[in-house]
Amino acid sequence: MKIVRRILLVLIICSSFPLSIAVADDSTDIHTTLPWQVPDITTLLVGGASAGYSKPSANNGSFNLLDFNPIVLVSYKDLLFLRSAIDFSLDDAGNTQTSLNYANLNLLFNNNAVFGAGKFDSPLGYFVQNLSPAWINRLADAPVGFNSDQAAPQATIGIQLQGGFPLLSQSHVNYIAYISNGPQAFVDTTNAVIDHISTDGTIANDGNYVLGGRLGFLPIPQLEIGVSVAGGKLALLDNANSNTLLQKGRHYNAFGADVSYKWDNRLDLRAEIIQQQISHQSGSIVPQAERWKAWYLQAAYWIPSTQWEPVLRYGKFTSPISSQQQGQVALGLDYWFAPSIAAQAEYEMNHGQTGSDTNVNLFLIQLVLGF
Repeated sequence: MKIVRRILLVLIICSSFPLSIAVADDSTDIHTTLPWQVPDITTLLVGGASAGYSKPSANNGSFNLLDFNPIVLVSYKDLLFLRSAIDFSLDDAGNTQTSLNYANLNLLFNNNAVFGAGKFDSPLGYFVQNLSPAWINRLADAPVGFNSDQAAPQATIGIQLQGGFPLLSQSHVNYIAYISNGPQAFVDTTNAVIDHISTDGTIANDGNYVLGGRLGFLPIPQLEIGVSVAGGKLALLDNANSNTLLQKGRHYNAFGADVSYKWDNRLDLRAEIIQQQISHQSGSIVPQAERWKAWYLQAAYWIPSTQWEPVLRYGKFTSPISSQQQGQVALGLDYWFAPSIAAQAEYEMNHGQTGSDTNVNLFLIQLVLGF
């Protein structure tokens, strides 16, 4: 066993250096380089991390905010680009939870079009695909309704085409169009109601697909207006037993709109609305149409000549399940040590069904890092 370990150690050390074989004669040298030592391939590790504390009103607090999200970027010339992100977090028992946030391969056709295949952050709306990392989000939590299994789609598995191009003198347009596996809706069979739609991305589509995308228009560089649409079919599964398929081919659609405005790198204004809907179908175990909808308004202002940034956000989430519905006012204060390092404090005033978790105020504080 010791001999095997020594051999492996030698191989590892040798693999860390360029390997060349030189044959000397009167005329020439021959050099052979290992195939992975190709200068056309570039690899970069980036990502983010956050750690902190949360306390619900009238309950004990806990140091329960902990997340590590490394992102691997690999490019081959200006042709192929890989993006992959893994999320490490802890559950209530302290066990490590690992998930593949996204992993996709992308072909760069030209400066205006990129074709990709794999798992992506959902292109519907703006928050999930652009603002969800902790060090980019100006508050310590996502807007109400924009978390997993709520109103905002989270991920897709399929193919997409994205890009952008100038329009007129200073205007720009960006776009994403995609086709993906259909999401899954989970039914509370006791009450004959759909509890939630899972949009974290699955390879079991049961023959269902969704087609959609987002179009963004920037009339001036500081202002962006976006519209998102999607339509297709999904599967209904039993919420008590996710392996039980109840129905496939149920009609599904999604719609979203967003607007953002930045002034002098100080004032950041945002508004967004997103909804998912399952259409009516007679004879189904859940025949009625059901809708999940969320929206928020947010303002952040960087105080001149300081590192302080106060944030105000108001949002609302509606669902077919009354105990899930929630209104929220969030007050935040960030202190920026560097452009991607901050301490964030937030107090959420939540309004939901009496006696439910949606009616509990929450204080959060965390340290975030982007690298």
